[in-house]
Amino acid sequence: MAKLLEGKVAFITGGAQGIGLAVARAMAAEGARVCVADVQAARTEAAAAALGDAALGLALDVTDEAATERAADVVASRFGRIDIAVPNAGILLLKHGVDMTTDEFRRVIDVNLTGAYITTRVVARRMMADDKGGRIIMTSSLFGLRGGRENVAYSASKFGMIGMMQSFAAELAPHGVLVNCVCPGQMDTDMIRQLFRDRAALRGVSASEVEGALTSRIPVGHLGPMDHLAGTYVYLASSLSRYVTGQSIVVDGGWQVG
Repeated sequence: MAKLLEGKVAFITGGAQGIGLAVARAMAAEGARVCVADVQAARTEAAAAALGDAALGLALDVTDEAATERAADVVASRFGRIDIAVPNAGILLLKHGVDMTTDEFRRVIDVNLTGAYITTRVVARRMMADDKGGRIIMTSSLFGLRGGRENVAYSASKFGMIGMMQSFAAELAPHGVLVNCVCPGQMDTDMIRQLFRDRAALRGVSASEVEGALTSRIPVGHLGPMDHLAGTYVYLASSLSRYVTGQSIVVDGGWQVG
């Protein structure tokens, strides 16, 4: 049976851990050649090595425009083109809005939103020039659809991403480039485990209490496994989604309705 992404080339930022790594593994399993790009050089190299000969690892700070251009050049030189981009790099700062410094707020926006913009713009220009279409799949969040305590900067960045995605979707559709967002709920990642610890410290409770309160609201009853999320990215990258653009797809185990 043919694989869904056979012969495709995927460029994934924030790809050395968490959601990005899970997406890289899922796309590679479906036949894609994958570039894992991440600011953590050692983890990036290890992640690419684990994916095998069809993978490339690049150290990349997504807030650096010139470095992102160079990274895209390397991917295109190695694999011939870029068919799929996953602007996924992100950071989370859990802090009350009134206690956050302006520099802290700007840093979250710069990595999460501006970084996604730079990656999208760089790759979209290449896709338009190649005239073969493509897929761009951003990682937003449930907190891109609703705010939450201690989440001012992160939520602002992820709300902004959805508006940016919709605008890019409208502009790029005539060129055959489809742009969508995935909005993960509470997934079982290192970032969510750190969030439990940070929120526990802020509220004077244990991390297990924070986790229990959160998972009790998820109808399926547990944090989301990475492989349950990664398939959504594969779908959006594949020909199965060729009439889907401008959408924010929530993967949350029913959290919003529970």
